[in-house]
Amino acid sequence: MSAHASPNGEQRSAAPRRVATAASLVLAVVGLLGAGTMAAPSEAQASGGRASCFWFPVFDREHNFAYPDFSARYWAARFSPPPGSRLLLEGRFPRARYMSLNAYRGAEPIDTITDTEIEPLHGDTNPFVEGSRRDIGRRGRRWNLRVSDRPAPEEPAPRRANTLYAAASGGVQTLAYRVYVPDKGRGIKAGGGLPLPVLIGADGSRLEGRAACAAINDPDRALASPTIPLAVYESLINTPGADPATVPAFNPFRWEAFFNLAYALSVFKVGTPSEPERAAISTEQTGGVYSNGDSRYVSGAVGKSYGEILVVEGRMPTFPRTRSGPRRMPGGQLRYWSLCQNDTPLTTAAIDCIYDEQVPLAAGRRYTVVVSNRAARPATARRSCGVKFLRRGNLTDPFGRTGGGLLVLRNMRPDPGFAGAIQNVDEPGTEKRVMGPHLPRMTYMDADEFVAPRCPNGASDR
Repeated sequence: MSAHASPNGEQRSAAPRRVATAASLVLAVVGLLGAGTMAAPSEAQASGGRASCFWFPVFDREHNFAYPDFSARYWAARFSPPPGSRLLLEGRFPRARYMSLNAYRGAEPIDTITDTEIEPLHGDTNPFVEGSRRDIGRRGRRWNLRVSDRPAPEEPAPRRANTLYAAASGGVQTLAYRVYVPDKGRGIKAGGGLPLPVLIGADGSRLEGRAACAAINDPDRALASPTIPLAVYESLINTPGADPATVPAFNPFRWEAFFNLAYALSVFKVGTPSEPERAAISTEQTGGVYSNGDSRYVSGAVGKSYGEILVVEGRMPTFPRTRSGPRRMPGGQLRYWSLCQNDTPLTTAAIDCIYDEQVPLAAGRRYTVVVSNRAARPATARRSCGVKFLRRGNLTDPFGRTGGGLLVLRNMRPDPGFAGAIQNVDEPGTEKRVMGPHLPRMTYMDADEFVAPRCPNGASDR
């Protein structure tokens, strides 16, 4: 979750630091983290099979916040283990493209353990390791993980195997469990279920499941919302020198890598007399609200006034096609790629998302995506014409600005040899130089101007 205000964080990498101005700190703390909370689903919802006593779902039709990805499922847990106790998680690797566990201090990501980093039980198999069998049975997919209340060791100090470092904040620890792209027919939990909490007391006693939940669950299961107050949003779109009808959308379209929330929102200053203030804001990669430590993002605001449709053209990195359930885990330049259309920072809701396997590819792995509302969708914006459609929606903010929102491109777990990943962008303004053809070219136009790659004469073989 969470991008510009970020979606569902950053690959672990260093970034240049700058001294943050007092104004940016006020914006980050007051405008974002003080914006309220998102309540967890009710017990009735949790008992419907989507959650457990420990894990509650944090994205569905009613809980659409923090710039989520439609191809992922997210569960969260909030708990406080008694002094001297140890919390273990016992789980099974799901039949899916990806899984991970993240730990947070408040809403700030502080540690991530990814599927390939988890050692299975003796004699079992980790199906996420490239080349490993994915069709093993339930009893061959087991793992155990320790949740530590200490901070993660700083490199080059070694990590303890199968340990998630979830340093407590005010005595409460927060985790997120993610599963991306379940295999066909495997359901939202991808056949793996949710990890089971096991509490080992200071006296060696053992509590599992509901007994463990009763001993450690925090009664407040609400999560901080990354939305910003209306007054702050109003002040941003009325930045002196900016056009309040379009800011922060630009033409040509402007992609920006996500570093942190304060820097992302400072895009409202671009092209204004206050733009120099932006250079003083830190570009440290701290992640977004409840963001994923394995993902990084580039994002850009969409402006309907520049054209009925927005055409996205780029080169798709290679990725493991897992939806059909291949016998062994494929490899690729990225573990996962997606493009999402989101609402403004007032709601941080997702409108529509597409992911790598859903996008038709032409020679050279080129792709074309059309972003528009349904009324403006060209007849040739369909797979048979080599085009993927992404719904923009008819969004209208409280100030009457229509057709806006945020487009977010996500890269997850790049291969170390893949130079074009967003994870390699460590300085603002270098996105195009680093990503090359993997940073999409964006063109606004009217619907009747669009020419589809496979239907140049406008004919569509539906």
